[in-house]
Amino acid sequence: MAEAAHTISRTLTPEQIAAIKQATWDVLPQCQEFLTSLIRIDTTNPPGKNYPECAKLIGDTLIRLDSEYAVEYVEVPSDQLSTLAPMGSGLPRVNVIGRLSGTQGISGKTLHANGHFDVVPIGSPKNWKYPPFGGEVHGGRMYGRGTADMKGGIAAQIFAVEAIRRAGLKLKGNIEQSGVVDEETTGVHNAGMGYLVDNGYIRADRIDAIVITEPLNTTNVCCGHRGTIWGTITFRGRLSHGSMPGLGVNALHHACSFVHLATTTISPNLAPLSDANVIPPVARVPSLAFTILQAGENINSVPDVAVLSFDRRLVPGETLADARKQIFDVLESMKKTPGFEELDYEYKEDYHTEATWVDPNLPISLVFRDAIKVVTGQEAGVVCSPGSDDQRFPVHSLTPPIQSTIVYGPGYISEAHIADESIDIEKELRVGMEVMALAFASFLGVEQA
Repeated sequence: MAEAAHTISRTLTPEQIAAIKQATWDVLPQCQEFLTSLIRIDTTNPPGKNYPECAKLIGDTLIRLDSEYAVEYVEVPSDQLSTLAPMGSGLPRVNVIGRLSGTQGISGKTLHANGHFDVVPIGSPKNWKYPPFGGEVHGGRMYGRGTADMKGGIAAQIFAVEAIRRAGLKLKGNIEQSGVVDEETTGVHNAGMGYLVDNGYIRADRIDAIVITEPLNTTNVCCGHRGTIWGTITFRGRLSHGSMPGLGVNALHHACSFVHLATTTISPNLAPLSDANVIPPVARVPSLAFTILQAGENINSVPDVAVLSFDRRLVPGETLADARKQIFDVLESMKKTPGFEELDYEYKEDYHTEATWVDPNLPISLVFRDAIKVVTGQEAGVVCSPGSDDQRFPVHSLTPPIQSTIVYGPGYISEAHIADESIDIEKELRVGMEVMALAFASFLGVEQA
């Protein structure tokens, strides 16, 4: 942390720091009001409701705060929806980007702040004490789906820039704000951040750093995420009457045997790969979980098909190729085992992404780490997310990649996807906004307006 110790104080005067801090309190009521409006738009995904309305709210808010924002709406062509949004029921996919030029124009640095505004389903309404799309505040916390994951991050990133303006300062560098769709339904490519990257809206030659405002604890800078394979293995056998199983080839038996062998041979070898940066601690060890097994149609027939679904999570340092090889090695070893000579299987992946880790000592990481120390008095944690997020697109899908892509946002990951999801207005939303405002100002530079 020594290199980052004086980042904020070297680039901002004590008066500027104090003005930005005070401005975050001044804009907090507007930020809260905006977040309430976001929460009250039901953007449940799947299927992806009300995306155009939510994108427009974000775009209109940017222009209302600063008329110099250039706002662009990026709609995915309808003929690509079946591929990029297969669970979207044909509903429109609209992303929004707001670009604000700094005083240095194209010669200045550009920072891109990104958040997704789709949210996961609420589950049973009976499990919610407060309305899931109400944005109600009780005891200083706002409740509703998306407060933490991650409409709160979008509100904080937008009003962090407004706090800089309200402090009487103007950014030298350029700031971009994006609100995207379909993060929650992942995909190797998707209709949100993936679409922006694949179609040139986010380019390495134009953007110096990206901050994705997911919640990983307001005092943590996240420099990566675990990798993932979601896949299915279809075992094929031969039907027979249940009273004469020897005439058939039991696909269910093959699937269950594979589960046993994979669990006893692959899983023990994963423990030594534990990564201490991953939070929470229970997610530090890479994992292989078998999650769905479908086989058989009636009780007196030996099944000829069994479909097994699995979830493999990788920590940084592992590769998708290594994870796949582990699975195929078990399958091929089964073929050489007596009783499995007729083993027939088909392997398919529904989704995959490499594990991601970027240097925590890159300038964008250091300035956020220092901003956290200035705001909270605590040393920033440097962590790795247990699940994948949109960081993967600029890091893995661009050539050259934007390695200077980190994750920082207000709130706690433990609030994501739960009933009565919430965020603390002052201790999380405002603190996160203050960290962002100081980091944005330090990274891009400021001058008196």
